[in-house]
Amino acid sequence: MADEKRNEDKYMQLQMLQQQVEQITEYMEKLQMQQKELDTSIEALTELQKIDLNTELLAPVANGIFLKAELKDNQKLVVNVGADVSTEKTIPEVITLLEEQKEKITENIVEAENVLQELYRHGHKLYQESGEVVN
Repeated sequence: MADEKRNEDKYMQLQMLQQQVEQITEYMEKLQMQQKELDTSIEALTELQKIDLNTELLAPVANGIFLKAELKDNQKLVVNVGADVSTEKTIPEVITLLEEQKEKITENIVEAENVLQELYRHGHKLYQESGEVVN
């Protein structure tokens, strides 16, 4: 009877670990999507510097809504720096900011991978222990 109770406890722990693994995996996928979005932004900014002045562009107004605009400056951007405060920055400065964000995301991914590995080790240990109880 005690073995049965221990097996139930191990099973419950394994289920909780599985839920944690799923949550961390989902978190990592979101981080990877953010990295891809930053890569796309960096690429767009790099290309923006090459566009001739007075070129007609489509500027986003809302999701799926654009207006026609003319490029007047291909070297400086207005960047929201938080708390509804915006400042002017050069494209290389903005790219540097985006690269820094990518580095932080990479650090978070590595940390999540380490947690995931620890959960897998713990789960493997629980699985082995539950097998020992049955035998």
